[in-house]
Amino acid sequence: MSSVLVPVVWEKCLQRLGLQLPEAEFHTWLRPIEARYTDEVLYLYTPNRYALEHIRKNLFHDITETAHSVLSRPVEIRIETRPSAAAPAKGLERKPLTQWGGTENTKLPYGFGRLNPLFTFDNHVPGDSNKVGRVITEQVGEAPGSREYNPLFIYGKVGIGKTHLMQAAGHRMLQLKPKANIGYVQATNFVNHIVTLFKKKDEEMIQSFKLAYHSLDALLIDDVHMFAGASASQQEFLNTFNALLEGQKQIIVTSDVFFKEISNVESRLKSRLGQGVTIRIRPPEFETRIAILEKKAELRRIELPRQVAYFIAEKVKSSVRELEGALHQLIAYHRFIGHPITVDLAKKVLSDLLEYNSKPIDIAYIQKTVANYYNIRIEDMLSRSRKTEYSVPRQIAMMLSRQLTEQSLPKIGEQFGGRNHATVLHAGKSVAQKMKSNPKIANEVDVLRNMLSP
Repeated sequence: MSSVLVPVVWEKCLQRLGLQLPEAEFHTWLRPIEARYTDEVLYLYTPNRYALEHIRKNLFHDITETAHSVLSRPVEIRIETRPSAAAPAKGLERKPLTQWGGTENTKLPYGFGRLNPLFTFDNHVPGDSNKVGRVITEQVGEAPGSREYNPLFIYGKVGIGKTHLMQAAGHRMLQLKPKANIGYVQATNFVNHIVTLFKKKDEEMIQSFKLAYHSLDALLIDDVHMFAGASASQQEFLNTFNALLEGQKQIIVTSDVFFKEISNVESRLKSRLGQGVTIRIRPPEFETRIAILEKKAELRRIELPRQVAYFIAEKVKSSVRELEGALHQLIAYHRFIGHPITVDLAKKVLSDLLEYNSKPIDIAYIQKTVANYYNIRIEDMLSRSRKTEYSVPRQIAMMLSRQLTEQSLPKIGEQFGGRNHATVLHAGKSVAQKMKSNPKIANEVDVLRNMLSP
């Protein structure tokens, strides 16, 4: 069989293996493999000897069974380290990339990353916490570049599914237009690449970089808040931003915070980020957490008893990522030890996580979170200073301490520099008034409450 069929054979294997194995294991060990199929032998090439030994020891059986299933017959599999780039093995010649965000088994240039094959709308679980985001990202995926939804800014806490929705839109674009140039990049990789290019001062490489980004049909950029302080990268991103918008190309960005709250970023960039549609993704509610667990278990081909899903969903509330991690841990124990999946097993396997999540939020944690958010010292926040930069965070921290802990007013006042209960009451009323008259304060309090809420 000709080696040109490798994308079909190996990609089909990867699709099935991606549903069987933990996501981290799949992307760490299997995604970097290069492959060719010739003379009835499937050759797999790992990037180094360490990966070779790990795959032979831990994943060879899974790969073999999957390849047999894909080809509907036994096949010989040989795993070797990757040949040098200077003299690639026959059948391993790399093809030019036409989809920067695609799943070619090659190293992507210019800081681009691959779309996660599991981050599709089919694998996404909608709920009250994300239904608006789901509807809008589907519309963007089906009609990218629309002035109404460009750029699309998605924000929310870490691990709640922002990247999944963004990449699902990219996958939908590729379904409708397979040769579309979809560029997915993490903000830190964009920054690092810009820094490297500017240090080298290679004008040809810089122009090549710009051409790659400016010729995209859609740019998906993760964690845009990481641009903070990187002036050269902000400028280049702004240039790319303008070029793509002028060409009616789609831009989707994610952030942990609201665009106006991104620190150390030029006002021009903030203005650009907010000129389209902004959607907020919240932590999943109880029913959605159950549905997520059941969907993830289905993808892993594991039967998850409903009472176990209820138990985990009740105990793990903060993020989709934490839910998935708890499920992976439980499944791994089930597979390796052989115990049936029960509530008792979940209690045993997840004991550390459950103990951590059960810890109540205390005043010290609220003070630290608020001080870090406003980039001030805790000592200054607790001081007698009436400066707005200290007094407003102090009042917000007092109000949140009252709302999120069971401490008495005198106890809260005591931990805020020996203030009395009347001061704590006044702080709550003052912040409530500010929230009504100042949308910026209202959003800051909302963001902080979201960060602190379990």
